[in-house]
Parts: sequence; structure tokens; C-alpha cells
Amino acid sequence: MTSFQLFVFDFDGTLVDTQKDIVDSVNRALEEMGLPTRDRETLFTFIGKGVDQLMTRSLEGTGYSDVPRAVDAFMRHYDEHLMDQTDLFPNCRKTLDHFSGTPKTILSNKPTSFITRILDALDCRAPFKTIIGGDLMAAKKPDPVGLRHIMEQHRVRPQATLMVGDSLVDIETGKRAGVKTCGVTYGHAGRASLETVQPDWIIDDLSELKQLFH
Repeated sequence: MTSFQLFVFDFDGTLVDTQKDIVDSVNRALEEMGLPTRDRETLFTFIGKGVDQLMTRSLEGTGYSDVPRAVDAFMRHYDEHLMDQTDLFPNCRKTLDHFSGTPKTILSNKPTSFITRILDALDCRAPFKTIIGGDLMAAKKPDPVGLRHIMEQHRVRPQATLMVGDSLVDIETGKRAGVKTCGVTYGHAGRASLETVQPDWIIDDLSELKQLFH
């Protein structure tokens, strides 16, 4: 058993299953701009690097280049639909409760207001001492600036910090900050992709944290 003094979680694909509402809002934005919609499976692969990257990738091949307008359209549609199909992943709440004595934080590339609204709707904001979205720091993940800020705020060393996420971006962020990393396979990347970046642990269910750590 390994002990950590600080848990840092990614949000989308790690704690909360948001991807259907995200990609459906992308397609609503594309429709609004008179562009063809894209299949969900393709759009799923664009999630994780922030809204600008999401819409830039979604516009590829359309000949449309007004990314700011596309981002604005997405933000408006997602603002209206962010809880249509969104929920916590299985065993998430029980796992967070299990670690009630350890500070838990969120580091995401998602705008902070969306994170807090979703957590409030799910009655799951209380466990998190710090929430850092992609709009709060000078750079988004995989830049480690946000992760370093969280560690400084909580006065915890990298050796005592665990970064938990579902994407290669999360693992790279953790490694660049010198913390231990745990990949989850049920989000965007999957086990095979996660293995290529060699996180310290890979789990298939968030509840496995209870067996690994205390």
C-alpha cells in the first residue's frame, strides 16, 4: 500500500462521463454554422486538450476557419445541454468518500465554470479542495503549471502527490511535474494507449484506488 497526501484528478473521462453532451454540443455548433456534423466516435478523440483544440479539430476538412466563432457556438450549446446525459462514473462517489481524509483536487482543461456547475448538479463539489480549469492558468495541460500550483497551494511535495487521469495528456502532465501517475482505462485513451506512456499504475475502475492506496 502506498500513501499519498494529495490526489489530483482530471475531470472529463476520469470522474464524470461528459463526452456525449460535449460531442452533441459540437454537432449543434456545426449545424448552426451550416457545416456537416461528425460522428460521435471521431469527436470523442478530440476531447481533452481544451475547447479551442476541440473545435479546431472538429472544423478540419470543412474549409471553415473561424475558430473563435465555432468556440462561441459550442460554449452556448454546451451551456444549455451540459447535464443532458452526464453523470459520475461508477463507484466515483464511494471512492471519493473513502479518501475523505486526503485532500482531493481537480486539474482539467475544461472551463472552470462548467466543472463547478456539473459538480453542483451532481451534488459532488464538496470533496474537492481546489478546482483548476483550463481558463485559470497561463497554460493548459500537459504544461505542468497548474499541477505545480496545486501542490504549492497545498504544500505537498511531488513525491506525495498522485495524478489520476484518463488521457495521455494527464500522464504527461504528471510526469513533467515529477508526481506519480495513475491512468484509468474507461475514459478517452484506453489501456493500450496508456501503456505507451507508462503511468505508474493503470486501473479499470476508480474503486481500485482503494486497494492500491490509503
